[in-house]
Amino acid sequence: MRDIHRRKIWLVLLLLGNLGLWLTPSDIVEQIARDRQTMLGRYSRTQFSWMLGLAAFTLINVYVDWFKWGTSKQRRFQLLAVFLIGFPAVVLLDFVVRDRKRSHYIRDHAAYRHPPNTRYRLKVVDRPKAFRTYPTVRSGYPNGECILQTDNRGFRNQSDLETYDVVVLGDSFAEGSYVTDESVWARQLSKRTGLSVYNLGVSGYDPFEYVSSLERFGLDLKPRYVLCMLYEGNDFRSAKSDRKRQKPSFGKRLRKYVKQSPIVTTLDRMVTSIFAPINSDGLVRGIETLDWLPLAIPEGESEKYYTFAPKQLRDLYQDPDEFAVGGHWRNVRGHLERMHWLCEKGGIRFVLVYAPITAHVTLPVVAARVPAEKVRRFTALSYKKALPDPDVFIAKLMRNIEGRESVVRAWCDVEGVPFISLTAPLREAALSGIQVYYTYDQHWTPDGHRVVAETVARSLADSFLSDGVMTAGNGNAP
Repeated sequence: MRDIHRRKIWLVLLLLGNLGLWLTPSDIVEQIARDRQTMLGRYSRTQFSWMLGLAAFTLINVYVDWFKWGTSKQRRFQLLAVFLIGFPAVVLLDFVVRDRKRSHYIRDHAAYRHPPNTRYRLKVVDRPKAFRTYPTVRSGYPNGECILQTDNRGFRNQSDLETYDVVVLGDSFAEGSYVTDESVWARQLSKRTGLSVYNLGVSGYDPFEYVSSLERFGLDLKPRYVLCMLYEGNDFRSAKSDRKRQKPSFGKRLRKYVKQSPIVTTLDRMVTSIFAPINSDGLVRGIETLDWLPLAIPEGESEKYYTFAPKQLRDLYQDPDEFAVGGHWRNVRGHLERMHWLCEKGGIRFVLVYAPITAHVTLPVVAARVPAEKVRRFTALSYKKALPDPDVFIAKLMRNIEGRESVVRAWCDVEGVPFISLTAPLREAALSGIQVYYTYDQHWTPDGHRVVAETVARSLADSFLSDGVMTAGNGNAP
């Protein structure tokens, strides 16, 4: 009798847990702002996974405790036998499928790269990834095709020389995400200047990998100039983040391994295709927070559209004095100093190219016509710190929006490192009706890469190509 009472209490607790998860919706506005898939129009993928997991666990408990076949002990033994046989079979199947699937990256030093002499092809469609999205979906950049060809070293280059005039360091903005080989700004820079350019950029890199790839590959190419593209979005990481990537914990490695499982990804796609479209156009409380996005620049017939995540505004809102003494800049500054020292030691000029985030380029253009209260609420999504009243918030945001760039520029001035800013050229191009970023992605369009190539080429020509000498401090883009 006591055992039945215990099983009833346990079943009630499980049912209440299931009911609580089903009755508690996720913050759908935040999911839309981050272009994350939602399930049934109410739940984030994470919460929905917990819901499915708890539901399965509940059914297993119902089967063990309340099913009429055999005894409870027999049913537990049956489930254990299924697990002991089924789990190794799934792991083995996963291993076999992984073994047949060619990896997109290899790691043979502190940084990683693509497999050598590999060709990738991708259709580029500029639209939201999630079924549930902004109240008004605007047209994005025209569809295209991206072809990425790697060289003998596993980087995105066509030539294979012993030495190069210029080596480019950077992440996806240097490598060129979602643009084909000929559109990448480094390739265009070579054509515009006549210099041989080797691109060491790889998607996902940050300054820690920039140093590693420079030491492992860049210095051996004997360049005269090293262009380090510093992305304002996620290049500012702490030393703790670097250490975690160098020596990831077992739990992190296990999560990554499971996440990359072809079985897991197939199940995820199947669940998403079934549940994400359901109620994807239903009413969402607070959706008016997003109705000022996508931004239209410029106003009129030639307008193009831009979006960005709340985190971009939170980063730009930070006081520059706070950023200047914080661990994220201090760590990146150390990497920059290391690269500068390596270049000076080898008789190479180190040049820093500053790549701004979408909000940095676009928001100042439309600040006067966007609702301050909605921008403030958008910025506050999943933000733990309190924000001031809308007018005070917008004023501070506009005051600080150039803050991170000014800190980096000041360091370059002190160290004698030429500094090329892409902010003004990209903003001017956007105002003229050129779509420089994709609408629903943070990366540059082919037109954006062209603007970057023109800016860098012009800056380098003004600095040293005309007379063969680069003067520190004269590398700023006009």
